[in-house]
This record gives sequence, C-alpha cells and structure tokens, in this order.
Amino acid sequence: MSQSHAEDTVVNDATYYVKEPPTYLTTSFDVPTKDTKAAHEYDDSEPTAPEFVTFDFEEIEDPSDLVDFLKAEEPGSKYWILMGAALSDKAAIELTSESATENLINSALETFSSGSDNLAVHNFRAWFYIRKSNNSSTPEARKEAHDLALQSVNHVINIDRYNALASLAQAEIFYQQEDYERALDLFDRVIKSENEAASRRKQSHSDEKSDVEVYASLGRAKILFKRKNYSASLRQFQAVLMLRPLFNPDARIGIGMNFWRLKDKALAVSAWERALQVNPANKTAKVLLTLAKFDSSFNALVDDDFVERYSAALDSLNKLLKSDPSDPVALLLLASYYYSVGQYNSVMKIAEQVLSLGHKLSPVLRSDANFWIARVKYEEKDHVNAQKFYTEASKASPENVLSKLGWGQAQYRRNQVDDSIITFEAILNNNEKLLEANYLLGVLYSEREETQDKAIKCLERYVRLAQEKNEPIILNAYLTLSKVYETKDINAALSYLSKSLELLQSQGLKDIPIEILNNLGVFHFVKGNPSSAKTFFESARSANTSDELEITLLFNEARALETTDETQATDLYNLTLEKAPGYVYSQIRLLYLSSMKTAKGKEDEELAAKVDALLASNPSNLQIRAFYSWYLHRTGRPNNAAGENVETKHNKETLTKYDSHDTYALITLGNLYCSIAREVKGKTAQDIDRKNQYYVRGANLFQKVLSLDPKNIYAAQGIAIIFVENKLSGIALETFRKIRDAATDDPSVYVNLGHCLLEVGQHAKAIDCYDIALKRFGDETKDSKYLTLIARGWCARGSTEKSLESFLKALEFSKKSLDVATANGYSKLIPSLKYNIAFVQSQMALLVLKLELSQRTVEDISKTLEGVEESIATFEALTTEQHPPLSVEILTERVNMAKANVTRLSDVLEKQTAYETQFQSKIQEAKAKREEWKKQQDQLERERKEEEEKKEAEKREMNKKLQEQAANWESERSEIKERLEQDMANKKSKRKEAVLTDEEFSGAEGEGDEKSSTKAARKTSVKRPRKKKDNVIEDDEDEDKEVKKQRKSNKVYKSADIIEDSDEDMSDFVEKDDEEEDEKSEAEKKDDDDNEDEGLF
Repeated sequence: MSQSHAEDTVVNDATYYVKEPPTYLTTSFDVPTKDTKAAHEYDDSEPTAPEFVTFDFEEIEDPSDLVDFLKAEEPGSKYWILMGAALSDKAAIELTSESATENLINSALETFSSGSDNLAVHNFRAWFYIRKSNNSSTPEARKEAHDLALQSVNHVINIDRYNALASLAQAEIFYQQEDYERALDLFDRVIKSENEAASRRKQSHSDEKSDVEVYASLGRAKILFKRKNYSASLRQFQAVLMLRPLFNPDARIGIGMNFWRLKDKALAVSAWERALQVNPANKTAKVLLTLAKFDSSFNALVDDDFVERYSAALDSLNKLLKSDPSDPVALLLLASYYYSVGQYNSVMKIAEQVLSLGHKLSPVLRSDANFWIARVKYEEKDHVNAQKFYTEASKASPENVLSKLGWGQAQYRRNQVDDSIITFEAILNNNEKLLEANYLLGVLYSEREETQDKAIKCLERYVRLAQEKNEPIILNAYLTLSKVYETKDINAALSYLSKSLELLQSQGLKDIPIEILNNLGVFHFVKGNPSSAKTFFESARSANTSDELEITLLFNEARALETTDETQATDLYNLTLEKAPGYVYSQIRLLYLSSMKTAKGKEDEELAAKVDALLASNPSNLQIRAFYSWYLHRTGRPNNAAGENVETKHNKETLTKYDSHDTYALITLGNLYCSIAREVKGKTAQDIDRKNQYYVRGANLFQKVLSLDPKNIYAAQGIAIIFVENKLSGIALETFRKIRDAATDDPSVYVNLGHCLLEVGQHAKAIDCYDIALKRFGDETKDSKYLTLIARGWCARGSTEKSLESFLKALEFSKKSLDVATANGYSKLIPSLKYNIAFVQSQMALLVLKLELSQRTVEDISKTLEGVEESIATFEALTTEQHPPLSVEILTERVNMAKANVTRLSDVLEKQTAYETQFQSKIQEAKAKREEWKKQQDQLERERKEEEEKKEAEKREMNKKLQEQAANWESERSEIKERLEQDMANKKSKRKEAVLTDEEFSGAEGEGDEKSSTKAARKTSVKRPRKKKDNVIEDDEDEDKEVKKQRKSNKVYKSADIIEDSDEDMSDFVEKDDEEEDEKSEAEKKDDDDNEDEGLF
C-alpha cells in the first residue's frame, strides 16, 4: 500500500485508533502545502503536481515546530491526526511523555472548531486517552484518562449519535471499567449499524467487513471471555478470523485463550503457533507459547518428561529475553524460575527491575512483581513485609487471588489465626472451586473442635476438585481428614488413611512413614480385623529404627494377636517387659489373659497377688485402677472384714483420692446404684422413693461421664436403662437407637436395644438385635448368653402372639444354649439354662391348654405333655442344687403346677383325640359324598358328550345329502344351459342366412333406381329377437317390433343430394348394422343366462 493511500484512509480506519502499541516507528510523512491547496481551489483547468513537505520524525527535536507548520499550512485534519499518531507511537517506543501529542491535539481542536474535521480530531483524542489509560500507573490516573476520553466521545455523539468510532470508543471505555453489560450493548449496536450501512450501500453480507465492525466483534468476544462464556467467545473469535484472517490484533490469540479455558490445551497451543506463523513478530503469541511450555512441564507424570519439557520452556524464555531483555512478562517468568531454585536475591532484583518501569507497567504485571517480592519475604520469615507486599499486589490487581492467599498465610504465621480464617473465608466465598483456599481453610478448621465439620466439608471439597482437575492431592489433606474422622466415623478415618498410603505408593515411595502404618493397624483392629491389623503392625516394626517406637509397636502387635494366637501375644508382651520392665500396659494385658483362663466368680490366689502387687506399685495409674475394678467384679471377691464391698470401695477411692473424673469408676458406681435400685422389691411409698433415689444417683453419675466424654456409649446406655426401668420405654428406645447409630462396634448396644424393644412389644426387632449381636460379636459354639437372649425373645413373642411355633423356637435356642454352656464348661450357667428350658416347656403347656380344639393337634399335646414331664424332673433336680437359680419354694411350686398341668393335658388329650376322630369321620363322610357327587357329574358329562356326538353325526349326514343334491342340480343346470346355447346358435345362423338373401336380392337389381336400392338396404337391418325376464317372445312378434323401430330411427337420416358411390356407402352401413346385431346378440345371450339362473334358483 502506498503512503498516499494510507493517508487517505487513516481517518476512517479503526485500526489506526485501537491497534496495539507499535514495535516500529514511521519516520517520515509528506504534508501538502497551503499553496498547493489554493491552486486546486481556484484553478483546476490544468493539472499541477502537488507540493509536499516531508517531515522526518527522527530529526524533529521540538514538536512545537510541527504544530506551527500545521497551523500555517492548514492541511486537512487527517494530517494533524497522522502527526499526532506518529508522536504518540514515538513516545510509546521511547517511553517518554506524551505531552507533545496532547499539545498537538489541543491545537488541532482550536484549528477545527466545527464540522467533520472537528469530529475526526475528537475521535482521535478519545482513542489517544483510551490507550493512555492502559498505561496508567494508578487508578486515579486511569480514571482521569477515561474522563478525558469520554469528553470527546460525548462531544461526537451529541453531534452525530451514529458515529461508529465514537460508539466503539465508548464501548471500549465501559469494557475497561468492567461495565460489561453496557459495553456489550454498544458493541452490538455498532455491529448492527455497520450492517445497516452496508445494506444501504447495497453490499452483500458476505462482503469484507469494515474495521469498525471487526473491532466491535472482537470487543464482544472479549466480554464473553471475561464472563467465562468461553464457548460463545470462541465462536465469536472464530467468526472474526473467518472474516479477516490477517487482522491485527490476531483473533487466534483469543481463540487459543478460550481453548485453554475449555481444557483443550493442544488446540490452544496450535492457535498460538499459527498466530506466530502469520506474524513472527507477534510478542503475545511468543509469551503464551512459553507459558504453555511451563504448564506442560508441571503436568508431566515422569521425571524425564519434566526435565525435557522444563528445559524447552527455559529455552523459549531465554529467546524472549534475548529479543527484549526488558520485557516484564519474560522477566517475571524468569523470577518464578529463580524462586523455584531458591535464588531469592535474583528474584528480588528482577521484581524491582520490573517495578522500576513505573507508569508504563500494567496493573497485572505490577501485581505479579509485588507478589514475588512478598513470597521472598515470606520465605525469609519477614512476615510483616510479606503482608505489605501482598497488600500492594492485591491493590494493583484485585483479581490476584494468590496474593490474597499469601496475605492469609502471613496472618497465620503472625498468630493472627482468626484474621487468617476470615481472609480465607472471603476468598472462598468468591472462589468456591479454588483448591488452595479449600485446603488452607480446611486445615485451619481442623485445629478447632467446634469447626471440625467445616474442616471435613472444605477438605473433602478440595479432594473432589483436585480429582476433577487432575491435580495432585496434598498428602496432609488425607491425613487431616483421617484425624478429624477418628472420633466421628472410624470407617471414614480408615478410608482416608488408606488413601494416603495409596498416594505414597503411587509416588514410588518405599519408606512409608511408620505413623501411617501403625495407625492403619489401630483402625483395622478397632474395626474387628485383627489379622489386617497384625500385618500393618509387622510392616511398621520392620521399617522402624527407633527404640522408643519399638515398645509401642510390639504392644500393638501383641494386642492384635490375642484373638488368634494367644501364645505368641503373651511372648510379645513378655518381650516388651524385657525391653521396658516398667511398661504397665503389657503387665495389665498379661494379667487380663490369665484372668480369662479362670472361671468367672472364682479367684486364683497367685493371680490375685499379682494384681494386688500391680495396684500397690502404681496406685495412681487410672488404667491399672480400672483394670483392678474389672478384676474385682469378675472374680466376685467377697466383702472385706468391715463388711464393705471391695469393688465399690475401690471405685470411691479412685474418685475421691485420684481423679474425680475417672469415667470407668463413675460408670461402675452408676451401674452399682442401678443394681441396688433393682433389688428394691417393695411397693410401699418408702420403697419406691428409695428406689428412685438410687436411680437418680446412678443417672447423675452417667450424666457426669457424658459431660466429660459425650461419646461414651456405656454412660448413655446407663441412662437409657434407667428410662426403661421407670417405664419410659419410648424415650429409652430413641436413646438406644441414637447410640446404635453412633457406635456400631459394641455388642452391648444391640443387647440393650433388644431388651428395650422387648419392653415395648417389638419382639421381632428385638430378636433381630440379639441375632446381630451373636453373628457380629459372638460365636454360636461359645457364647451361650446370646443364644439365651434369642430364646428369651422367642418366648416373649410366643406369649404375646399365642404362637406355639414361637415357643418351639424358644425351646430350640434354650437347648442350644445349654449345649454350648456344657461343652465349654460354664458350670455356673447350667442350672439357670436348665431352668429356662423347663420354664419354656411349662409356658407351652399353659398355651396348649388355652387353645381351641381347632387350633391344636394330638401331636402338639403329646409333645407338650412330654415336655412338661421333663420340666417336672428338671424343677425337682434344681431343688437339690447347691446354688439353685430360684428359691426352693418357687421351684417346688413350679413342680406342683407342672403336675397339675400333666393331669389337665391328659384330659385334654382324650378330648382332642375324640374331637379329631370325630373330625376325621366327618371328613371321610364328606370325602365319600364328594366322590359320589363327582361320579354323578362325570356320568352327566359323558351323556352330554354322547348327545353332542350324535347330533354332529346327523348334521354331517344331512350336509352330505345336501351336497349331493346340489351337485345333481348343478349337472341339470349345465345341460339346460348347453341346450339353450345350442338353440341360440341355430337361430343366429338362420338370421344370417336371411340377410345374405336380401343382399343377393339387392345385388340382382344391379343398376336399379335409387329408391329401390335404398329400400333393399334398409331390409337388411333386421334385429334379432330379445328375451325379457320371465317372458318368452316369439320371433315374428319381435321382428315386427324391431322393424318398426328401425323405420322410426331412419327418419333422422337424410339422403344426400348426390350419391357418389351408393354401394360403398351401403356396405359400410351394413357392416355397422352387423356390429350392432352382434352386440345385441351378446346382450340377449347374457339375458338368457340371467333368466336361466333365475329359473333354477
């Protein structure tokens, strides 16, 4: 493009106003002189060469000389604008003041005070200040530039409201002020206005768009990008690219930015590479490609890939710096590299160099420079200055979230924890999906008991977002979640700790921290998986190198072995005592294992001495005191010489002398008070009051435990049991259910819940609770207590539902419980279990006696009678036991009741036998009657079928005869039809002979007169006789009628005046007449057929 053409289009070319800062400078311009302009105005008869003055901007030292020249020569406004643009570009490149450009613009406005030139200068002034606002160093300077630009925009719009450049400038100002709604509306209006203008110029929509419209489309695309509508923004940029592939600024930059946001980084890089191919000097494309290489290196999964990609990124950065050593973007990238390698002094120098650019530095880059200084200060523990520079970074660019995160971290380091939480909460409110904010806030929340739930929410959101974004998860996030869940959900705690192990293993780390392995073992042990726990404890021991941890790991492994290999567990406990003789926890476990080998209620003297010695050596150790209380309760040690209960005295001593908040002692005393209350059997007001007082004392103790440990299920169950004892089953049931939901790993929860369900009559659910306790925590071959509880549930259900089947189930489980107790040597339980069996048998007898005759059978009564007789023997045997389950008087009474039931059952058996015999006879009689009735019905059915078969045979015979008769009729009809056809053929033959005779007669006349020949011809048109239905017409009569008709029809024909060839005409007529006769013959034949059909049927 020639220089003169550029000058002609500059005023209307939007590229001139909104182009990016130049990297080159136009050094010279040609400006026409005043004489040239005058010559053209007064004498244009002969063309004269224009006179121009060339200005070289490299030689101009004082721009005011340029202004003076323009004022003197008075060129058009476009030359003023060209000069102003050149001065502005020069100032942008040389980083000098733009006051010369401002002076030139003001002089131009004085020169062109009105008209289109004035509007053009104001447009230039608006865009000049828009570009100046982009380089403003402070918000105040930026606002001032916008205000000056709006002054010119408003001036132009007031005169020409449809001025495209002014509207575009106004939209750009709104865009920079982040008023995207108004900016988008203006861009759309500009596009619409330009399209209408093109239509008025009769241009096709496919024609090349104006620069103004293209820039408006670019502005619209940028707003969509700012609004995070990346798909729509991408389509807009692509539309611009299709319209103007070589336009500047390049739409491919925006296309790549949208692809990057849409997670298609490969297409983004491809767009930027294409932009660089189109314009190798495109600095933005180079920077973006360098940033993409750094991003690719950070996402490498293998170390070798990281090294290769990071090296390539550094090479690109090096090229950027070589091409422009002062480029702030490249310098800040270099600062990030120096920070990653710990060269903090280099980071400080680079950041300070960037900040030295002053007002030429964009707010975003200024924010980044302050951010890197703040990070260096943070690493140097200078948290005060770190906060200062983080603040500067946030002021320069409020969208810089990293600076706000750094501010919060600096607050935390200065022990301003509450302020730090507030900072991170504010960040999270505006950036809910920000990984760092969720993580940091979750960690801070986890340090406080009252914000544990918030910690879980934030950290779990962080883990989910990291997985969605394919970002590596910080190990501490899993560890913190596991720690928080320890007291809330052991399953979740185990799950997150297992994920931390998987994360370490995925990173190829072989030396797993011992703490993680040990805690995994503890969680598995608590969940009832001792074998898995043992595996983790062994792994922790094999990786351990610390003597201090060795004792703990040995103890934990032994604890896991107790249920599977007690011998090995004992050996490990002894090993811990060899290494640490004062390790009392191993001593407690060894004494516990020894106690479990002794029958309940019995005390081994040697073992008792060891237990007493352990307590004497450590009287203040609460774990030992708790174990000692348990030991006293298990062995049932008798009262001391003063008559005091040794267990109660021990627990009171624990609370009064050592720790008034010892939960085990409090619960033990609470249970003791509840037991005393249950033993108060009197029903007087004094007894009831005393009973309630004991319950209140027990409840107070349980309540105190819950105040110390809100999750103590034993204290909570104690309160629920008191509710049950006081007939408040509804409240108790709700309490037990809450306990069950909170703690699912304790059998007592299900047992007590089953008891409560029995109280409210929900027997089936109670049985289910006992069954769960047996299957999850017991052993059918060892735990008779769970079997007894199930039997109790079935017995209660049988009594309520009057169900003999339920009593049979109760009897089955009672006998199974006795078998288990006998097999395992539970001698103390055997009398009670025998009594349970006898009791169920007695209850069955009572139920059978109450049932109606139709509800029981002889077999039921017989079995029940056998059971009652067994119960009599059992009750009598129990009266001779040294420690019977009940008093002898009650057992004797049971014997007498059972004997009475035997007598009653014998009587009932006779009646039942008679009833069933009579019932069976009635049944047999009914069966016989039914068989007889069935036989009668079968006979009737056979007779009915025979009658139907007979009728069918007759019907077939009749049909056969009808078919034969129809066949005969059809044969006769065919014969008649043949005869009639033969007669018709004969008659037709005779008529043909008559016609031939007439013709011969006509031919014999020869050349006779015309009338004679005509009459002869008419005689040939004799019609055949017709038959009418149900009538027979004679041939003669028919002929007469037909002849009359023929004569009548001939009246419509006139003879020709001259007959050229009468023979030929006559022959034609005869032929036609013959055809008509044939048609009539066919019709008559059809009529004959119809008449024959009517005659037959």
